Amino acid sequence: MENSTVRRRPISLAYRSLAPSLLILLAFSVIAGQEGRLVRETVHGKSLEQNVTGDATDRGVSIYLPPSYDTSPNRRYPVLYLLHGIGDTDAEFTVAWKNQDADWGTLQALMNHGIAEGKLHELIVVMPDERTKMMGSFYTNSSATGNWEDFTTGDLVRHIDQKFRTLNRAESRGLAGHSMGGYGAIKLGMKHPDVFSVVYAMNPALLGWAADVSAENPAFALLTAAKTTEDLFKGGMYAVGGMCLAQAFSPNPERPPFFADLPFKLVDGKLVPSEPAYSKWSANMPLNMADENKQNMLKLRGLRFDTGWHDEFTHIPITVRAFAKKLDELGIKFGFEEYNGDHRNRMWGHEGRLYTEVLPYFSALLEPEVKSRQATALRREATALAR
Repeated sequence: MENSTVRRRPISLAYRSLAPSLLILLAFSVIAGQEGRLVRETVHGKSLEQNVTGDATDRGVSIYLPPSYDTSPNRRYPVLYLLHGIGDTDAEFTVAWKNQDADWGTLQALMNHGIAEGKLHELIVVMPDERTKMMGSFYTNSSATGNWEDFTTGDLVRHIDQKFRTLNRAESRGLAGHSMGGYGAIKLGMKHPDVFSVVYAMNPALLGWAADVSAENPAFALLTAAKTTEDLFKGGMYAVGGMCLAQAFSPNPERPPFFADLPFKLVDGKLVPSEPAYSKWSANMPLNMADENKQNMLKLRGLRFDTGWHDEFTHIPITVRAFAKKLDELGIKFGFEEYNGDHRNRMWGHEGRLYTEVLPYFSALLEPEVKSRQATALRREATALAR
């Protein structure tokens, strides 16, 4: 029958249609034989200059440049900003940690593997050092330690866009982080969709009050008695972490030596909320920020977060579930997953979540150069028609 007739194209046309695919394969084979490299920059934080804690205003930043960066001088790339956890620096992602295979235990290795295997698109990845003297900035503006939110969304992004061949637009810029960095990714993502359009938070801390972040934790009582940094470190991880949070959420430049107010006080031997610090902490928790930032979150191209069932920081699974419920009530599109892990043990390796979940998420959603050019052309055409 005529409808079932097989029509053969001339061989020359068939070859012509295959040419682009062959070129793509050839280009990929060249890239696969190369590896991306890591460079180190120092970024001055003008936003950090007024801090009273003596924290450095010049910050180290590690940048992963993909394989074709040096051989394709006219090409521009999407950028992923990756935020570390409390007590860490950018070394969390650039130096293989204990018990990690160096071939799969660094961000550079994961990106190189993913690009070579065709699992990931080429991205620039930026990892800043935002550790303070008290272990962490929480990526929050503070009159004690400096304006870290402004540094991350302003000073840092401007420096990277000026120094490297980035796609300088929110659609091509993503933000991810782990623990404190996961908190930063959600907080900065919900406040600055004009800077970052895709967000992924791994085991995000401090989304709300619960369990070990509450008056139930005796470490808060130790904070009320601490007079020196040595006192804090004797009190252990939670004591240091509590003061780190106080410097970020309830800073007080007039209260040395820690320049912070505490969210609890002892009354008849019992911890009770202390105002205004307690309310300041609450106001900085994303669970309590979601309503006012609903319209911002609706602008995001992607929002995703996760939690391990057995996270040793017991507030994390509780508050992450509560945050997912809150976003669902607000009608925000997001992805959320719980998995059989603790705070860190599923991050690295060939089967780790960085490689299987996080990096592919940004590879899929960040707008590449070709789409960016097409979008710009469409906007120009729409503007011309409007005139």
